[in-house]
Amino acid sequence: MNAAGITNRYFRIAPVLTAGALILCACASLQMPLQPPDVAPQELRRASIDGIEVGVKAIESEDEYWQLFEEYLPRIGIVAVWVEVHNSRAAPVRLRRSDWSLQTGDRKSAAMSSDQVFERYYDGFQVRMVSVQADRKARLRMERAAWQPGELAPASRQAGYLFFRIDSETASGWTRQATLLLRNLRLGPGAKTTLKIVLAHATP
Repeated sequence: MNAAGITNRYFRIAPVLTAGALILCACASLQMPLQPPDVAPQELRRASIDGIEVGVKAIESEDEYWQLFEEYLPRIGIVAVWVEVHNSRAAPVRLRRSDWSLQTGDRKSAAMSSDQVFERYYDGFQVRMVSVQADRKARLRMERAAWQPGELAPASRQAGYLFFRIDSETASGWTRQATLLLRNLRLGPGAKTTLKIVLAHATP
């Protein structure tokens, strides 16, 4: 094939190659795990009050993040925490107005909404294009895997992921001074309390 033929062929297939590249770029979105993490009972940091028990597992290592989310989220200032709440009371517990926050040293940050997580993810990893289908699929997975506030029935359990902002420069070992707080926990009419769970493991 002469040079003119090669040139003509290139210009015919170039739009196809470009479209293919855009499709590949458009698939980049946050990957949420479909299954709960494999957490051993001794890995959970626990706190309880009046028949309500909270178990917490901070996602810390880079390997854990790659396994669960296919990205090292602390690099862009996001950390994940797995929480399990068990109600052994004879009455339901209202969690809809309860709020979670993470205190690290003097800094306190509220749990991120799913929109905030995706916004920071796309901005932090410089995702310039994402297909509507990929984004929708990722958000549906987030809805299934993330913590959902509501009412916890008697003798029932609820679990899910919480996400918090953190300084990416101090992400390594972020749990050393970290405490998770569950505030406005309603145990009855007019009764509200706060649970605190220290995330750092005691030094042997």
